Amino acid sequence: MITRHHITLSIMCTLILYSAIVLASPLLILVICLGTGIGSILPDIQMKKPHRFQVRTFAWIVTLFGSILCTPLTCRIYPPLTGRTFHPGDKRLTHSLPGILFLWAILAMIILVPGSILMSSATLYIPTAFLGGVMLGMVLHLIEDLCTRKGITPFFPFSTLRISGSIRPCDTTDRRIAQFHYYHCSVAGIILGFQILGNWQGDSVMPICLFGLASCIGMMIFSSDVEITRDYQEDRTPAVPHLLLPDPSSVLGNPHNSTPGLLMGVYYFNKNERWNY
Repeated sequence: MITRHHITLSIMCTLILYSAIVLASPLLILVICLGTGIGSILPDIQMKKPHRFQVRTFAWIVTLFGSILCTPLTCRIYPPLTGRTFHPGDKRLTHSLPGILFLWAILAMIILVPGSILMSSATLYIPTAFLGGVMLGMVLHLIEDLCTRKGITPFFPFSTLRISGSIRPCDTTDRRIAQFHYYHCSVAGIILGFQILGNWQGDSVMPICLFGLASCIGMMIFSSDVEITRDYQEDRTPAVPHLLLPDPSSVLGNPHNSTPGLLMGVYYFNKNERWNY
């Protein structure tokens, strides 16, 4: 899916899952949603730089973390394990479970190592919550992309298993992505509404939150006609070209008349022979 779809759907799923703490700790839910928004676009290393400065430019800056720092490292780690070489621009490196785990591990070291030194234990929960949101955003990114026709290879590069759906994100006539937004927003609104009214409070609302998130994910997968296949692109060998009839000029040398002229001569010769007959 495209960037705005990833951000909005992921943040709504986060509000559904963590709606139990929205009223109790607004700062915490804000930090988690910020991490989810960043994690929902972090795997898109193939994103191109916008021609002019716009909101999408911030998303492109976020993806530089993966394209500059993470994928070059994975291209050095994977060849000894798989016996193959990889291009740093291959988006399958980050659109897989090993890829997002690698992204998250590097980001966690960058944030937690200085944080544990500079921050007190009482405030260390803030970067931890942020990292939890990042991981949730990346997982939701993969779930959303497996609904599209391009799909994902979840265990790349160790397996060619491919999961794909039938959605084309840029197809404006396909209303399924809009239906996903309506459904996610409705579920989040219902759960938050009942909490505001005081009917659902505390830990008792967590099973309802989990059920709401599962229904949103299940609705996306069911509506996208998701199927599991095996991508044999890695195993394909170059096709042997078929032998074509040689050009008369290559057989007879370099005649005075061109090849089209010879063909026209043959045509008129056959035509005259037919009339003489």
